[in-house]
Amino acid sequence: MEKDRLGRRRQPGQVRGLRSLHPCLPDEWTSRPVRIAMSSEDWERFAALVQRVTPIAETQARAHGLVISHLMHEADEENGSKDTGATNWMDWERQKTLRLLRSAV
Repeated sequence: MEKDRLGRRRQPGQVRGLRSLHPCLPDEWTSRPVRIAMSSEDWERFAALVQRVTPIAETQARAHGLVISHLMHEADEENGSKDTGATNWMDWERQKTLRLLRSAV
């Protein structure tokens, strides 16, 4: 009698049901279902980014996560940091205007 990787017994001829369908995640990773809506053009751009990282990701879900994570880090660097550091309302207004202008492009 064979056992799966968690030590559970398999019946002869059993092909499914006990083995993990996906590789285990690293300890610092968390998996969550996310529903995202965007234009067809943006989905095509996202799919192209995913295609670039697919060779280094073990699963499609991990490729999606790598792309989203990279885009978030890029946005943080573009904005200077996670904390805008605005000390008064004029700084905050200027940063808000810059964000709006960048998103319009």
